[in-house]
Amino acid sequence: MPEQDYYEAAAFWKPDRYINPDETERLTTCAAFITDDAQSLLDVGCGNGTFLTILERQRPAMRLNGLERSRTAVQSAICTSEVLEGAITAIPFADRAFDVVTALEVIEHLPYQVYEHGLRELERVAAKGILLSVPYRENRVFTECPNCGCRFHPNYHLRSFDEHVLEHLFQQFDCAAYEVVSIDDYWLAPVLRRLYRLLNRHQDYPKTALCPQCGYTRSGGGHSRSAPAESASFLNRVRRYLRDTFKARLPKYKRKNWIIAYYQRK
Repeated sequence: MPEQDYYEAAAFWKPDRYINPDETERLTTCAAFITDDAQSLLDVGCGNGTFLTILERQRPAMRLNGLERSRTAVQSAICTSEVLEGAITAIPFADRAFDVVTALEVIEHLPYQVYEHGLRELERVAAKGILLSVPYRENRVFTECPNCGCRFHPNYHLRSFDEHVLEHLFQQFDCAAYEVVSIDDYWLAPVLRRLYRLLNRHQDYPKTALCPQCGYTRSGGGHSRSAPAESASFLNRVRRYLRDTFKARLPKYKRKNWIIAYYQRK
């Protein structure tokens, strides 16, 4: 199944992938939402355990566990907390087993068939609180598979969220607080990125993209009838230099990128 294979890509779970200023700010902000009285936490869709490593430093007395569907991610975990392989639709813990349950950058990936079921499972396992992090008002841009022409979101984002959507997610929990996290971006950058994609519809196929229809991927998905060969290393260096030089001269602004929401049991 291509969708499952997507999350088994080893490139996603390298230790340094999530060690950058934007990710650190988001995860640190998430950690600040966890109340002092919380003694246990389950991170659903924990990836390689980056968020758990932050909590291990900040809350060493807290009982921490992770749940992740990707076997590659579980095997690549950088945390010391136990990470189990499993799905959000069948969380292998008893009702109200953890004070807080987190799902950071997870529910935007859930297919229609499992979305509502997954939310109910988060409610079932959480005793006191649920913490979510999702892209904020994401204007999803789709890529086109150069092999079969299927258009899809390269990161498998299946829905967009704002404050109104988040306030009505759960039946047994109320949204107690939320915060929108901004990152630095360049003026005109969204317009330039969209223009680039329009002009390079076939060339702009991310290395990590995996077509949900035919399974094509640039990193080894077979032959494509229109996928271009990789540019020479020298040309890539020139391209990066010109891009970085141009970006350095653009003024920056704060772009709203993530929204974090904390829920308390009614």
